[in-house]
Amino acid sequence: MGLPEILAIIAASISLITLVVVLISSKKSKNVVISGGLSDDDKRQINAIYAAINAQNARILEQEARITQKLTEGNLLTEHRINAVKDKLDSELKYMLETNDRNLERIRDVVEEKLSKTLEGKLSSSYKIINDRLDAVYKGIGEVNSLAGNVADIKKIFTNVKLRGTWGEVQLATLLEQMLSPNQYRSFVKLNASDNSMVDFAVIIPSKDDKNVFLPIDSKFPVEEYYRLVDAPDKDSAATALKNLERAVKVQATSIAEKYILPPVTTDFAIMYLPLEALYAEVIKMTGLEGYLRQKRIIVCGPTNLGALLSTLQTGFKTVAIEKRSSELWQLLSAFKAEFEKFAAILEKTQKKLQEAQDIVESAGKKTKTISKKLKSVAEMDAATADNLLSDGSDE
Repeated sequence: MGLPEILAIIAASISLITLVVVLISSKKSKNVVISGGLSDDDKRQINAIYAAINAQNARILEQEARITQKLTEGNLLTEHRINAVKDKLDSELKYMLETNDRNLERIRDVVEEKLSKTLEGKLSSSYKIINDRLDAVYKGIGEVNSLAGNVADIKKIFTNVKLRGTWGEVQLATLLEQMLSPNQYRSFVKLNASDNSMVDFAVIIPSKDDKNVFLPIDSKFPVEEYYRLVDAPDKDSAATALKNLERAVKVQATSIAEKYILPPVTTDFAIMYLPLEALYAEVIKMTGLEGYLRQKRIIVCGPTNLGALLSTLQTGFKTVAIEKRSSELWQLLSAFKAEFEKFAAILEKTQKKLQEAQDIVESAGKKTKTISKKLKSVAEMDAATADNLLSDGSDE
């Protein structure tokens, strides 16, 4: 039994129940009351309704039995179909698993063959690269040995005071050349007329009143004390070497302060340049040296922070140049203002002359109109006759 048959049975039951309710309601509306009970007609109607209901119930039970049978048959059929599908899926899955196993086995064989060939090739190339690198390492070791010999030669060179001083000056000159323009510094400047000492370099500090001031920069390289500190075998030797290095720096700072700090020709401080960053790092770590350098008005700089200091000075140079150019521009604007006032006066006079000329032209126009009105009564003649009368006879 399908869904439409079930819906039909339910609709018939609802109609029968509705009929019973309508009959009872109609009896009540007519106010039929029988003292002895129901009338024969009512009983017959009620019996008929009961009979119809029982018949309907029988049909419903019959339909229900058929529905139950149909559902049972459908369930059996569905279960049969599900079992068939399950068996088919099991067989197909088994086939797929067997096929996948065979394919995986073939893929495994191919991959192993490829990996074997690839690994052999990679290992061969890796061995070749390693051999090449080892050869390069051997060559590098030879170069390092030669460099070690060169370093020893450089140490021997630095034992010469003149040569190491020249090296520091060359390095400082290169740094100044990269950071400043040639007109912003000078080399080997004699600051004191009564002394023949010359500072290595002097940066020219410009001012607003065009009076330049020199910033002394002198290169110092106490390399022996530094190497003793680096090569110290124990703490005691290191402490002794550190004190010697501090003493050497103080001597150089005192020399720079006495020779090159000469205000107002120079600034009230000077710069001691140390050409090695490691040497500069050791110097700035000395706590007792900081106060002494401040007292002597000496600033210690290495290659890095001297570059930063020169960049700051370059910014100051640009600021002074901008201020100077601003003053010149202001003077130029003042001169332009005076010339513009003269031009305005000339323009006003020209405007007056133009107005007078325009008045004269307008007056001439009015007189021309008056003359034209007066000449209207004069007889007209052709242009050739007029030309002959007005000509001076020069064409004859």
